Amino acid sequence: METLKAQAISYAKQGWAVMPLLPNSKEPHFDLIKAAHLSATTDISQIEKWFEYDRNINIGVSCAMSDLIVLDVDFRNGGQRLPEMVDTYTVQTGDGLHLYYRAPMDMRFKGQLNKGIDIKHRGYVVAANSIHPNGKKYTVINEMAPVLLPASLISLALKERVAA
Repeated sequence: METLKAQAISYAKQGWAVMPLLPNSKEPHFDLIKAAHLSATTDISQIEKWFEYDRNINIGVSCAMSDLIVLDVDFRNGGQRLPEMVDTYTVQTGDGLHLYYRAPMDMRFKGQLNKGIDIKHRGYVVAANSIHPNGKKYTVINEMAPVLLPASLISLALKERVAA
C-alpha cells in the first residue's frame, strides 16, 4: 500500500518513530521487530525494508519516542471530545479519534483520562492510512502539527513528574 509507506516515511522525516503492525491489525509485526514500540525507528531504509517484506503492513507511531501524547477517544466506550481538547493533528480511527499533542518528556501520564478516553504515551498508536480490524481506514482529519498539550489537560492526565 504505497500511501501507507509514504505516510510512514513522512512521519519518520518529521521525527516520529514508526513501527510495523500486522496487516489490518493493531498488533506489532513480530516477524519484523522484536520489542514492539521500543523497536520503532525514523530510519527510512528500515521502513522501506519492512514494506518490501510485507507491502500490506499497518504502521504504528511510538508516542514517547516521538515526543507525543495521544488522546484516544473511543465513541463506543462513551468517549467524547472535551472542550479542553484544542485543535491539533487528529486522526479518525475505526470508532473514534486520536488527538496528537506534544508533551514534556519528564512527565508520566495515567492510562486513562476518563471513561472512553485513553492516554497513549508509553506505547504506540495505529497511524493514519492503516486499516482498522473493522475494515475502516485511519484517516487524517486535521493535518496541523501537534500542539502542546494544554495545561488543563496536563493537570487531568498527569500521574507524576519524573525527577531530572
